Order: sequence, then C-alpha cells, then structure tokens
Amino acid sequence: MASTGGGSVLWVAMTCLALAGGCRDRGEAGGGTDSDTDGTASGDGPTDGDSDSDGVELCPESRAPRQLRLLTRREYDATVHDLFGLVDPESCSEDAQCPAGASCTSGACMVQAVLPTSFEIPGQAGWTTVHLAGGFNNWPGTIADGGWPLSYDAGSGTWSGTFDIPAGQHQYKLVIDDSQWIADPTNPQTADDGFGGSNSVLDVQTVSEEVPPHPLRFTDDLPLESRPGGYAFDNNAGAGLVTSVHADQLMRAAEAVASVALAEPAWMPCAPEGDGSACAEQLAREVGRRIFRRPLSDDEVSKVADLVRGEPSFDEGVSVALQSMLASPYFLYRFEVGEADGDRFRLTSYEMAAALSYGLWGTTPDDALLDAAAAGELDTVDGLEIQVRRLLDDPRARELVGTFAVQWLGVEPILTVDKNTGQFPGFDSAVREAALEETKRLVAHVTFDGSGRYEELLTADYAFIDAGLAALYGLPAPAQPFDQVALPPERAGLLGQISMLGTEAYSDQTSPVRRGLFVRRALLCQELPPPPPNAGNVPEVDPTATTRERFEQHMDDPVCRGCHTYIDPVGFGFEHFDPVGAWREQDAGQPVDASAQLNGLEELGDGQVVPFGSVPELGAILAGTQAAPDCFARHYFRFTHGRLETEADDCALQTLTEHFAEAEHDIVSLVIATLTAPEFRYRQ
Repeated sequence: MASTGGGSVLWVAMTCLALAGGCRDRGEAGGGTDSDTDGTASGDGPTDGDSDSDGVELCPESRAPRQLRLLTRREYDATVHDLFGLVDPESCSEDAQCPAGASCTSGACMVQAVLPTSFEIPGQAGWTTVHLAGGFNNWPGTIADGGWPLSYDAGSGTWSGTFDIPAGQHQYKLVIDDSQWIADPTNPQTADDGFGGSNSVLDVQTVSEEVPPHPLRFTDDLPLESRPGGYAFDNNAGAGLVTSVHADQLMRAAEAVASVALAEPAWMPCAPEGDGSACAEQLAREVGRRIFRRPLSDDEVSKVADLVRGEPSFDEGVSVALQSMLASPYFLYRFEVGEADGDRFRLTSYEMAAALSYGLWGTTPDDALLDAAAAGELDTVDGLEIQVRRLLDDPRARELVGTFAVQWLGVEPILTVDKNTGQFPGFDSAVREAALEETKRLVAHVTFDGSGRYEELLTADYAFIDAGLAALYGLPAPAQPFDQVALPPERAGLLGQISMLGTEAYSDQTSPVRRGLFVRRALLCQELPPPPPNAGNVPEVDPTATTRERFEQHMDDPVCRGCHTYIDPVGFGFEHFDPVGAWREQDAGQPVDASAQLNGLEELGDGQVVPFGSVPELGAILAGTQAAPDCFARHYFRFTHGRLETEADDCALQTLTEHFAEAEHDIVSLVIATLTAPEFRYRQ
C-alpha cells in the first residue's frame, strides 16, 4: 500500500477525537448534508410543555442530552458484517454440531487452536489472590466474575497456572486481591492501556499454518466498554471518547475489514471501466451512504473518489478509501445531535434511522431505512412506527432482544465465572454457552412468539435447552438442541435458569446475598447502599453448617441487618440450587431449608412481608407487582438512551410505564412507545 493512502487513514483516525469533541461542543451533526436534503422537516419546534408535530406533549422537564455514541465492539462487528455481507462461521451450541476438525467457540464452529499457556509470577508480601483478566476472558474484575485464578506455591514463592487460550494476540493484566491491576512483570511485551498504564501482550502461536483466526471479529483487542455503577449495558454513551489504544486498534480493524471485504467484493456497486473514475464516485456515493449512515456531500464524494484514484491500482484505492471511511468519526460514532427546532433539537431523519437500527438490530440501517429517512417518513410517529414494526420482523431483532436480556440480567459472566472443576467437572464451555443461549431464546420467544407479556418471562413453565442443560435439569435430552421442553415443577422462567443461578454463586458454594441482590436490582430496580467498611466478609465455609446457617448471622449483626433484611431472606429461596444451578436436596449433609420471604415488595420499607416457598412461586409474586414490569421498562429506557436516568426523566418514565401497564405489559408495545416517544426524538 502506498504511503500516501496510509497517511490519509492515519490522519482521519488521529482527528477522530478532535472532530467528535468539536461536534459535541458546537452541536453540529456533521456530514456536509444540507438540512433540506436530510428528510427533516423545518419550522418552529416545541417549547417546554408544548406538543410536537404529532400533537404528543413533551415532558417539560425532559433533558435528554445531545450526544455522540461510539460504536460498541458488538455494534462494530455487526455493522461491518452487514455492510460487506460477511458470512458467519457455522453456528453451533456444542462441538458435536461442528464438522470434523472444528470446535464450538462463542456460538460458532471454528477451526481455531486453543493452546495450553502457562504463567508463573513471583509473589509479593501481602498478596492473597492473583487472577488473570484479559481479552481472552472478557476482563473480569474479580475471581467470582470469571477471573482465572493462579495458585500460590509457598516453596517457590510464585503464583502459577495453566489455561487454554485461543491462538492469536491477546492483552491482559494481573489482578491482585480483586482490586489492584498490574502488568505481568515477567512479560516484557506491553501496550498502552489507555489509562496511563500498560497491558501485557501475549502471543499464542499455533504450530500449524492451517489454523486461521476467527475472520469476523475485528474488535477483540479494543478496550472493554465501561459500565458505570447501576448501568447493565455495553452501550454507555458517556464512554464516547477514544484513547490511543482505541485509535491504534480501530485503525487495525479498518485495515482488516477492508482486506476481508475486498476478498468478497459482492458489495461493490460497480466494476471499474476506463480509469475507474465513474465507479469510484459511485462507490463513494452508494457505499459511503451506508458507511456514514447518511448521504455524502459532493465535497466528501470527491475526497473519497480521489483516494480511490490516488493509488496504483483500483483495488488498492478502494482499500484506502474504505479504511479512511471506516476510521472516520462519521462511521465510528452514532450522532444524536439533531437540528435546532424551537428551544430544543430534533434528531434528523438520518440520526433517527441510526437510532432505530442500532436500537432494534444492533447494526447499521439497511437501504430501506435510509430511503425512508430520505423521504421524510421518519418525521412522524406513524412513519416511525411503520419502520419499527418492519425492523422487529427481521431476525436481527430477535438476536438483539437476546443481547438486551443477558445484559439486563447481568448473566454474561456465566461464560467465564470460576467453578470448582472437582465438584462440577461437567460444567464446561459448551454448557456455559448453552445456558446463555437458553436465556436469549426464552426472552426472544416470549417477545415474538409467546404471549408477548413481561409476566411470562418470570412464569414460563418451559425452556429451550440442549443435552448438556437437560442433564443439569434432570430432564431427558431434547430431540434437537434448543427444542422447547417442559420444565420440572421446581423451575420457572428466568429465575430458574442456569445462567442466573450459576452467575450469582461462588465457585464451590451458593450465595444467598448475590441471588437476593439480583432480584432487588435486576428485577425490582431497588438499589441498596454499599456495605459499611466494618461489615466483614462472606462467612467462612463450615462443612458442618448449611449456607443458610452461615449467612443468617447477617440478620443477627446490627451492622448488617439494615440492608440484609431485604437481601438474604430472598436469596434463601434459591438454596435448592447448587453453585452451577443444579437441583439439590441437601447442603452440608442436612436437608435444604428454602423457605423465604420478601421484606418490602413494591419498594424497600413498604412494610409488606411476602413469604414464598419456591422459585416458581417467587416468579408469580414478582409478575403480579407493579415494581417488576416498571423496572423492566426502566432498563429498556436505559438501553435505548445509552445512559442511566436522572430526575429529569421521571415524567418520561412515568408516561412509559403507564403505557406499558395499559398495554398489559406487552413488550413490543413498550419498544414502540420508547422509540417513538418525543423524549427520544428531541434533545436538549
């Protein structure tokens, strides 16, 4: 590749941060497209307390911010997949479904080496635990969340361990005592971590040239998305500024995407004739519109076409042009800035198109949605609803509903959370993947195929499982993986699933606290303060005492009682389920006591005391509350807006939850109401 082309890509990438910040300050949507061509109606807009053009009253205190939203790693990969028609590896849930020589990794059949890799770290005084966190295990902050623990050898004074790691380059750190993150002192190869420190870099080499890396994951080495306290999702809009690590990795990703795309050029709108100028301009206009999610200005078209013409060959020029566009802030960021409309800013039609596609598909708008934006069809609630319903009919909507579900519930760590292999030898990667898939399928099924009502998520007496999960559930294997099967009477809905029960437990013991907090936070949106400094740790394991007996001391301790009265009595209701979610009748040689109660139901301290004796009974109780469906609506509001709510959102949330209740908690109705609400379409 010529140096001039590479320089163009570098310049665009290095200006990404400055451009994004400037647009944030000036309120420019950017893109060089005149307002009369973007499908946005002009004229006086609503003022506080007025109605929008559809006669819908805006909440007077609503202050939804104008913002730029950096594509998440998930969104980036899905976007380039759809832009260039890249084909996924064969999907799977277990190795047996893959061809000979391939294995099931992250839901796909892949011919990829996974090699044992050893670590040996000299210890320091005061260290009590050391674990590995990196791109290979999703950067867990604690061992309980999936960190790979090293073992201490007192004789040598070292911490060591051997783990199966996929071939390729990975960044990682050592985490000391679940709190202090350091680079590996034995590894001289490092990279900037973007926060003033260094990550260690590990190259796992294959012994065969025939083992390729995964062709479609371009973001594995990008930093993990930040999730502020209480925010469950990976699309935090507040984390939109790139670090030097982002810039380097995004440039590498752009180069890799261009290389893969040119190998399968079916996406090209034309074949070059003559000097290729006409095709270069057609590519800039048609492909550029899809990459930038809006039409390019004539000046932008000329610049992109010049990049194509400036290289020795047409293909080299296309590669440079693609890299330039893929490194541009107009690709990397979703703009939610809007145009002045009264004393507010109304999202342009193209901004709305992107908001809908990423909110419903997790990927870029298709041509039909961009055409609707160009025609002004996204300027009315009716036009928006038509497109929302069309997008919901696409399989990508089912996939994103599943993604929303596992992030809302916080069960993604089931893929890496530490479990005692001596106690649970069958709890392997295939079972973990299947557990996550079960959760995704249930929520998608209820939303699109079942009653559509939120309550069914908590009370469903069926599940979608494979042979591995069936063994844990004490059921015969289904005829086909993830067939719908009837659950045993002790399980129902999301509360009886392995993904939650296994995530909210330790490696070798259950946790009434973590399972109780799950109910309070994920299902009821009831936050409790952090424990005081003198609260103490998890009760010591006593082989003669049940988990319930050990944790009941919380209720006897005045320092702990104030909060744990809302937590532990709920968590005790899950005690029939062991650390991986399998049913058990005994704990520490004694019969399990799973009698439980909710102290405070609709809100903490409301005086209600509601006993229950099983997980299905708890699900039915929660399904009958106002707090649980209201909490679900709150989480969906957060997911679509990319942020936690503030007091200024109270009116919008009240309107949304009232609509949800009037619609008998129909999930699709909630989706439509959220994405067509004036508080989503207008910004302050």
